[in-house]
Amino acid sequence: MKTLRDIQIVTHCVSDLELEISTWSGLLDYRLCERGTLSEELCAVWGTAAEAGRDYALMAPASGAPVYMRFVATGERPGYWPPVTWGWNATEILVTDPDALAERLEGSAIRRFGGPADLYAQPKAPRAVQSLGPSGAMLYFTRILPGGSRYGLHGAKSFVDRVFNVVLGGPSLEELRVFYAEQMGLRVGEPLQFTMTLAAQACEAPPDTLFPICVAPLRARHSILELDEYPENSSPRPRAAQQLPGGMSMVSFRTGALDNVAVPLRAPAAAIAGLPYDGRRVAVAEGPAGEWLELIETPD
Repeated sequence: MKTLRDIQIVTHCVSDLELEISTWSGLLDYRLCERGTLSEELCAVWGTAAEAGRDYALMAPASGAPVYMRFVATGERPGYWPPVTWGWNATEILVTDPDALAERLEGSAIRRFGGPADLYAQPKAPRAVQSLGPSGAMLYFTRILPGGSRYGLHGAKSFVDRVFNVVLGGPSLEELRVFYAEQMGLRVGEPLQFTMTLAAQACEAPPDTLFPICVAPLRARHSILELDEYPENSSPRPRAAQQLPGGMSMVSFRTGALDNVAVPLRAPAAAIAGLPYDGRRVAVAEGPAGEWLELIETPD
């Protein structure tokens, strides 16, 4: 069974919620959909009782796509730069014009550290800007031209659109491949060797380090999951009991019946009110690199 169907929410722990809201709305044209405090019911599903009552904001792209960014005000918390740690490490977002966006970002709270540049030397290659968000989140802004994606992905429908890729890193690519193929039901691609200068910098590794990676498509032509193997000097992400992991802490996916999920859950599933759950049942699983996957039960 294909457990993971599509990305619905990417959750980041942030040090300054107001700065995140103003930056994403002012620079990236995201709209504020909901803000409030985390409920005890939701935190019970997550297994994070210590987070109940924390302020959060839920934001969505100008395109109207139902793929959300959720920012939780946790204050300073160990994240992933530098060096990167195991778990979710980068949020990749569709844009129409990375060069124009790079100009817009100059002098802002989003700090560009790579690009704009084509990702590989081919006609219609994706073109991207790599940056750090106000609280240190790794954000990639990528243009995909018609016919320019190896996975048939469609491009942006607004200047800055939705998340289409989330990047996961761990100590063993094979362990990640087995988990997402056998437990999550994805069609995981064969490993490839890539030189990724920025990732090497984040891992405090030599710039010519070869990273084994592979890609697992989620919904056809809509989104993908990238799995990366990190060098030996990488380490687990620090995490306190009953708290969210720092940085890019969790990715939420639509899924089928939670009763059919083949992996242990952090806590029993429960129906959660409010956007974007709308009364659907929710549970959280933990992957082999310590990554958290929020599973939102969505009937066919």
